[in-house]
Amino acid sequence: MQPERNTGGRRASQTADNAQERTNHFCKEKVEEGQSKSHLQQSAEGQSHTFNFRYNNDKYTVACDTSKSVLDALNTNKIFKNIKENNKEKEIVIQRFKGAVPRAAIKADFPCCLIEKHELLDISFIKNHGNVATKKKSTERLSFSNESKSLVIFYIKTKGGKKVKRLMKNNELKKKVEDVCVYAFKDDKLNAALRRDGRFINAIFKKQCVLYNLESETKYEMSKTVEHLDGKHFEIIVISDNNQPDSQDFALSDDGTEMNEALAADLKENVDHNEHPINTEQEETQKRSTMKSTKPQIHKTNSPKIIPKSEEILAILRAQFKDLLEILMQRENLKNKTEIKKFFRAEYDKSVQSFLEVKKVKQLMKLSDSVCQIRVEGSPRGTGFLLFDRFILTNAHVVGEFDPFTRKLSKTFTAVFGYEDLEAKKTRCVPVKEHLAAYYHGNINTETYLDFALLELKDADEMADCPGLLSRYIHGPPPNRGGICIVGHPGEGVKKMDPCFIIGKENLQEAADKHISENVNFIHVMTQQSLAEKWEMHDNQIIYNSCFFHGSSGSPVFDEDCYLIGVHTGGYAYKGENSKTRSIMEYAYSMQPILDSIITQAKESERSDILKLLSEYKSLNLNLEDNDVDMEEDPQNPEDFI
Repeated sequence: MQPERNTGGRRASQTADNAQERTNHFCKEKVEEGQSKSHLQQSAEGQSHTFNFRYNNDKYTVACDTSKSVLDALNTNKIFKNIKENNKEKEIVIQRFKGAVPRAAIKADFPCCLIEKHELLDISFIKNHGNVATKKKSTERLSFSNESKSLVIFYIKTKGGKKVKRLMKNNELKKKVEDVCVYAFKDDKLNAALRRDGRFINAIFKKQCVLYNLESETKYEMSKTVEHLDGKHFEIIVISDNNQPDSQDFALSDDGTEMNEALAADLKENVDHNEHPINTEQEETQKRSTMKSTKPQIHKTNSPKIIPKSEEILAILRAQFKDLLEILMQRENLKNKTEIKKFFRAEYDKSVQSFLEVKKVKQLMKLSDSVCQIRVEGSPRGTGFLLFDRFILTNAHVVGEFDPFTRKLSKTFTAVFGYEDLEAKKTRCVPVKEHLAAYYHGNINTETYLDFALLELKDADEMADCPGLLSRYIHGPPPNRGGICIVGHPGEGVKKMDPCFIIGKENLQEAADKHISENVNFIHVMTQQSLAEKWEMHDNQIIYNSCFFHGSSGSPVFDEDCYLIGVHTGGYAYKGENSKTRSIMEYAYSMQPILDSIITQAKESERSDILKLLSEYKSLNLNLEDNDVDMEEDPQNPEDFI
């Protein structure tokens, strides 16, 4: 049923039943009995119910006319008006606790008809960098009482996918929340809905961007209507480095002038070299080429150009080449140079070439400084890495036995950083405290298995110059394909890197069959080992083929963009020819369940120091409102990685 546009006539003619039928188009709540006269007057435009808002742990109730916006309703509350006045130079952030994605931030003009009865909204404020308009002209389109079409809501992550370095106009919003909730009318185009939302930079409408459904892994074009997006969760990704053709540039019929002004503001703010709008290396190369083409071409040469300041990297790569070649021949069972060349042409160059970029090699070199060898009573046991501040992450099976009640380690542990050559002149040996900070070894449910231990260094100042690798973590499921790089101490030796490929879960059986067919003489050994160790797969595993075996447990695993995605844990190993350790495939456990368990254990053991340190990483979305932790200091910014 469509609501009548003549409000006076509707008031005069509607019965109790008709009132419910006509206003249920947007909101199904019934008008409460015994409401005040002012509430009944409000329901002439739309139904009235109440919701709650919370500010600084204090909760308040607000009467809500479903034809109005959330901000309209909040402004009827005197306490909120005072709160808003005290923060008038800041931007308001309103987070819902309900919905498909809890704690997503809605806009102040979010329709009240989409707010559930007695729902709690969390109110906070962030710095207003001047990137988001505080005053916006209202349009006839946003008068919900006059709108005949229904609404949809969907959710978008405040951090974009690959190649997206900046997404939100106000960068503080990305630090505050992980997702935003966008509302739109069913017949709206997606680009129009996002423009009207106003929180996204206008560069996404110039680039060829799409919404990527995090559940179904499908892409949704900006030119499509939003009618099928209701309740779904997306991130924005770039599908092409090229700008949108002029004929496809998006505009709103009602808000053209406003959008041009916003675009001008974006162009102005993008001049700031500290910010990173959506941009790619390819585009920068094209710009430089265009600039060069305007100059007269005096002389051309085919001689290769030396990359500035690359001598050190070149020497490192040359020194590692022989060892890497031996590792490759061992892992892929290659016998001569011809087979090596064929392998590189057919497979290796597809993804690992991303790790050969000088920029990424430099980045991995820096990140590898945080990787250490775990020694027990002076003897190498495994690998670990500096996760944050003074805390080292490794595997639980590396730690071995400890007192289950006090979590006191039974032996002396040391973290050795910089063990990169046998002479070991630049190593730093940092003692580990005798009690475990967190630990889990086993199933947490039928799909997820954990094998981690969090160790605490005695002297945090020793590692002040090393980056905590948690700063390279982004919340979300790990990739199911593509290249990865493992950094660790395989064979209890010096630190090494191994670039390899993820085996997609749909290709696991094929990969296993390939290995078995190439090692058919040992199939009985594999079978016996699988039965003895009860080999099984878990949802939080990342599967790949690596040469890293004993001594490398606890190594960090990075994706193609040098983000931390997991902890190398083991492999489906058996004894091959000459009793040499072979493995059908190897695996890591993804970071998110590990971090969730660390946070849970820190709360249970009242380790407020750990919780406060973790709260500085906004990708964890850690809420400490109910914990006795002083959170008044501004957290550090772990955003600018590249």
